[in-house]
Amino acid sequence: MAWTSPTEINASAGLDSFLPYLSEVTNFWFGRMIMVAVFVIFLFGYLRAKDDFIGGLAVASYVTFVIGLLFWVIGIVSGLDFAIIIGVTVIASVILFVRND
Repeated sequence: MAWTSPTEINASAGLDSFLPYLSEVTNFWFGRMIMVAVFVIFLFGYLRAKDDFIGGLAVASYVTFVIGLLFWVIGIVSGLDFAIIIGVTVIASVILFVRND
């Protein structure tokens, strides 16, 4: 598979032109790793502060959903990756609202 050369990108247009190129070259792994990092950072941050795993899972999935939506619109995250993020958000929400505390 032939990719476009970095010299063909108009870098003066800002990150909006560079980040989709980066996702194309890395086969969307750049966006996936950013989403995993955001999820883990918020999960462990909430877990450390509140000591509640289910709440941390919900908060991390909501934040990842919002950032993933922005990245999906820009083109950094693929549609399948965003569908997985939506699935994790739905599962975390169901677990959060069903638990008996």
